[in-house]
Amino acid sequence: MNPLSYFYHLSISIVLVRSVDVLDNKIEIEKNCRERNRLITSAEGDIFMLVDAIPGQKITLQCHYCAENDDQQPKIWYKMKAQRNSKPEEVNLGMDFNVTHNRVRVTIEHSLIIRNVTINDTGFYYCIGLEGQESANKYSYLIDVVFDNGTNPETGNMTKWRQYHEEYFEPVNQMFKNSQSEEVVYVREKLFLSIEVVTEWEHWGPCEVCGRPPGEGRRHKKGFCRIKLTPTANISVTTARSDEESILLDVYELSCRSLIFERVFPSISQDLKYLPHFVQIERCDGLCNPDAEGLSKGWKSGKRGGFKYRKSYVLAQSDHLVLICPESTLLSTVIWHRNGQVLKPGQIVQAGSDEEPRIIVDTFNTLYLHDVTSEEDGNYTCQVDNVNMQQIDIFVVSKSRILTQAFVRHMLYLAFVLSLTFSCYCAGLFITWKKRSNFKTYEDLLMEKGEKIYVADSDYSEIYSDED
Repeated sequence: MNPLSYFYHLSISIVLVRSVDVLDNKIEIEKNCRERNRLITSAEGDIFMLVDAIPGQKITLQCHYCAENDDQQPKIWYKMKAQRNSKPEEVNLGMDFNVTHNRVRVTIEHSLIIRNVTINDTGFYYCIGLEGQESANKYSYLIDVVFDNGTNPETGNMTKWRQYHEEYFEPVNQMFKNSQSEEVVYVREKLFLSIEVVTEWEHWGPCEVCGRPPGEGRRHKKGFCRIKLTPTANISVTTARSDEESILLDVYELSCRSLIFERVFPSISQDLKYLPHFVQIERCDGLCNPDAEGLSKGWKSGKRGGFKYRKSYVLAQSDHLVLICPESTLLSTVIWHRNGQVLKPGQIVQAGSDEEPRIIVDTFNTLYLHDVTSEEDGNYTCQVDNVNMQQIDIFVVSKSRILTQAFVRHMLYLAFVLSLTFSCYCAGLFITWKKRSNFKTYEDLLMEKGEKIYVADSDYSEIYSDED
């Protein structure tokens, strides 16, 4: 292949990789990353992050912390079946020129993508830099291929979760302690493992307030059903009967629906794989943020931000504001939203039955806020031809608060000026007093000008002059 042809194919491959990365951003992919500030119960509990993968699913393992960007340093992905009886091997990536045909590939941000996950993908995955720069950071995962039981998660508050735990988990945990079945006895006496079903919580999601009444926001936190494996004695992995069993001796937890666990202990798995997950729901307060709540997918393909423009206004009560969506024309289709609800052109949002309207959208897609009160603050967004163009946060406060803050601010300025002036005045007086011997007296000044000086005495008065 001549050099010109080589660089041509190389440029085409780079374009294909970037185009596929953009396509992956549009397609719903199970993305996994590690939190920088995560809760660590023990050193063993931070060795890897457990990733549930359903057969046929596409997953992504990121080689950087969540909400952070890749440092653009070269990195390599390694895989291990088990940690103690196998050596890390470099992940076999697809080599097809058309990257869309590769089942396993790495993105330009060094994220590992696996399509059509199978049980053979089970194992430990590590992202290591060529210069060992990730030795202090743990970008390590355990892919656990799970059984899709189709059950819906239980939902509710913490009280509901306690009932859920007593109903689903307590009977199974008692069975692990007291059962004399062959598999349970083998786990306790041969593998020296203590099994317990627990809930592993993920982080809270955003406060969802768009389209909800004030004070009725909701946030969710998902709890996964996990098999906690605790060794009760030291045992060598060489005693394991299979590779799947050696994995059980290397991990501290697995999914309740784990296919590896089902292969080794099918009877125990039968009691676990149909246990539902739990989603905790609680009330929260906040402002409507369509980006955080997933109501908008970005103002342009490939952009991370939800809206092209962002503004915020602080208005005093009874103020007025006119908002025009940027980059819009008379031929554009403009849609205004307030806290996630559509404001139609020509629509008048009535504040009350006996009050004048405070929110008006005219036929030219201009938004008017008239005589605002605290009821009108919130999140306002506009779209131009289905493009998320602008997001505006409006805060309404009382005039007394604004005037008080302005008065306090100006009093602070005045106090600073007065303190500076007084300090300079006192410093001048002190310097003058220290150098008082260098100053001439009134008599000395008159003598220099040749003027007469009148000196009064108690008995007589004489007149002196320079001419005498």
